[in-house]
This record gives sequence, structure tokens and C-alpha cells, in this order.
Amino acid sequence: MINKDKYSDILIIDREGTVIHGDFANLKFLGLRPEEITGSNIRNLYHNIREDYPALNAARDGIAAENFQVSVENASGSVLTKTGCVYPIFDEDTPVAAIEFSDLHYDRDHIREIESHAEFPIYRKNDTKYMLENIITEDSSIENIKKRIERIAITESSILIYGETGTGKELVAQAIHNRSRRYYHKFISINCGAMPSGIIEGLLFGTTKGSFTGAEDKPGLFEQADGGTLFLDEINSLDPMLQVKLLKAAESRTVRRLGSPKEKQVDVRIIAATNEDPHELMSSGRLKPDLYYRLAVIYMYLPPLRERGNDVNVIADYYVDYFNKKMETHIEPLSDEIRRIFASYTWPGNVRELRNAIEGAFAFVENDCITVNELPQYIVDKYRSRERNISLRNAETLADLSSSTEYAIISEAYRRSGGSLTRAAEMLGISKQLLKYKMTKYGR
Repeated sequence: MINKDKYSDILIIDREGTVIHGDFANLKFLGLRPEEITGSNIRNLYHNIREDYPALNAARDGIAAENFQVSVENASGSVLTKTGCVYPIFDEDTPVAAIEFSDLHYDRDHIREIESHAEFPIYRKNDTKYMLENIITEDSSIENIKKRIERIAITESSILIYGETGTGKELVAQAIHNRSRRYYHKFISINCGAMPSGIIEGLLFGTTKGSFTGAEDKPGLFEQADGGTLFLDEINSLDPMLQVKLLKAAESRTVRRLGSPKEKQVDVRIIAATNEDPHELMSSGRLKPDLYYRLAVIYMYLPPLRERGNDVNVIADYYVDYFNKKMETHIEPLSDEIRRIFASYTWPGNVRELRNAIEGAFAFVENDCITVNELPQYIVDKYRSRERNISLRNAETLADLSSSTEYAIISEAYRRSGGSLTRAAEMLGISKQLLKYKMTKYGR
């Protein structure tokens, strides 16, 4: 009987080892694109296989292998363990091909091998996307947090993370998981504020068939995360009764499915997060103190982007490089003007908002250079409003006020015209020559 259901990779080769079909969950390990697989030889996929490799045996000699284990090496020299099963394909009595079902197994030393592919969870067997190295910073406070992560990751203590929306709470939680002894088990994440309490209770603790209409026997997230980490975002969104049930599960390390009389032991590390100050949440009654003290054995505060010094530009540079690679473009580094605009903005959405601004700019950029025309209008407007206010505060005479106002109007018209002197002059109702003179006067 073909034992294929537990494997994620499929490979079909002919007698010579030529790939007829290949579907790999871990394709990046091979250093190839999907279109480069079919027609290549298996000896080019794995650089160290011998002629007694199970798939070659099956295709050439008709020998099946139900449970094989071999070491395979990619083009960069990294060696991983491959397990699977392989079966010959016959034309009458003659073996002509083989079909292989397999998995690659990463150990702790190989996590960095797939670090550059962290955006794609298919390359991370524990359902994470981020590692400690994905926390980009030059700020001392964030560097200290990274050092703390290395220390606390080896503990089993519950953790509570507080930070504004977009500061990277799940990134930090995944970095902790991937530095811990639990890294080879699942990391499971749920946003507690994204669904009603009646649904989230069944998701967390599981359901029993017949416990309510349509209910089936189904494990909850606690059971699914057994041996690993459960990340609970917006923990304050849980209603009081559910917070009590969560507290019991955290203390007893047991869960009871809805409608079941039985409790099940689970080994789960809980990392919780909130985007509001937990002490204010407790004062307002939205977070039970008992739950807070149980979860905040280790407490972490993530500062907002506006308090992280030059990290705005550091992270912006990172995402310019990231999207260049992802979209196969060659956008130039950010100009000084764009950097001034970014530095003056307060980023209420933090790193997530900055990433979105860069990604949006890539969608509209022309001539391989991001300009103010590609930035979100609200960010540019806030910058210009701030600059006008500074000019007005610093103006000492009526002439100064007049000049600063004229400069602002001309600059706005030139921006709206897309850099066309002719269209800008038409918008302002003056000649192109006069506009050119005024722009020269103001150093544009």
C-alpha cells in the first residue's frame, strides 16, 4: 500500500534519473525555480547521491522502499536528512520510472539555511516566518530586546508582550520560539480580537461531537500546539469568563474540550500580547489581574518606531532591498527628501505602516527612483503642513510670509503636475518663463 499521505514532496523520474515531475515544498533548498525541475536529472538536484539511491533503484531495478532515510546535499553544500517512500512504475513487467514521496528534515543548525526565505512559511516546518535576525535595528533599546530574547528563549516561562499595533509583537514571539528548545514543534498564532468569544473558545480548547449543533470531535489550538508555542495576540479582547478558563489552562497545563468531561494534559508555552498598556487594562477591568500575573512571568515592552532613533531609515532601506529582490526590480536607495519626510512622520502604524508605504511606492514608481509622488498622500501632507508651520513661525516680515506661501503654492502645483513646468504654469495661471524664474529664485 502506498504510504504517501504524511509526505510533502513528490518526485517522478525515469530510468536514467530524468525528472518527469517534481513538486517540492522546500524548493529553495535546491536553489532552483519550479520551471527548472522538470527535465533536469536527479543527480543535479542532490549533489551527493549514489547509484543505489532508492528512487534510482526503483526506476532501474523495480525495487520499492517503504521507509528510506538518506542524506542529501544541495548546491551550496548544505546536507539534510531525507526520509520517504518510493515505488517503481512498470510497463508490463519492465520498470520504466519511479515515484517518490519524501520530506527534508531541518535540525537546529539548518534554521539559518532557510532564513533568507523566512517570508514564505512553506520553508519553515514549524509554521513560523521570522527569526531573531529578522529584527532590523540600530537602536540600542531594540538591541537590548534581542539580547533578552536569547536569554529568555531557553526558559519555559510564559511571556506577555506589550507594544503598539505594528511594532512586531508576533515577530518577537516567533524569534523566541525559534531560539527555544521547542523550535522543532509548532508555533500557533491566534488574534483573540478577530472573532467572537463563542467561536474562539472552541478554537482554543477544542470541541466534542454533539456539544452543539454541527459540532465535531476536533482538537483546539492548545492541543495542536502541544510541545510548541501558542501565541495569543490581543489577549485583552477575551471576555472575563474565557480569561478565567485560559488562566486555569495556563496553571494546570490541561484543557477540556467543549462538551467533554475529560481533561487532556498539554505541554504548551504561552506567549501573549496586547496593544494597550496592561496596567490600564487591569484598572478598567478588561484584563483580569490573576491572568496578567500568570502570563507576565516575563514582561516585554516594544517601543514604537518613533522612539527608535534612525531605525525608520534603517528599516526603510531594508524593505527597499527586500522588495527589489522579491519583485526583481532595481529601485535606487531613498533620496534625502524621502528620508526627511519619513523622519518627520510619527508612524502610528509603526513598522507595518512603513513596510506598506514602501511596498505601495514600488507599485507606482517610475524611472527606478521613489519620489514624493509615490508616497501615501497623507504622509506627504503632514510633512508639508509641518514645514509650512515652521516657516510661518520663523518668518519675521510680511515679505517672508509672502515668499514662504508662494513657495509652498508653487511646490504643490509642480508636484501635482508630475514635474511638468508647462502644466504647473497653467495651473497657477502664469507663464512658463515666470514660473521657471520663480523656481530658480527659490532654488528648485
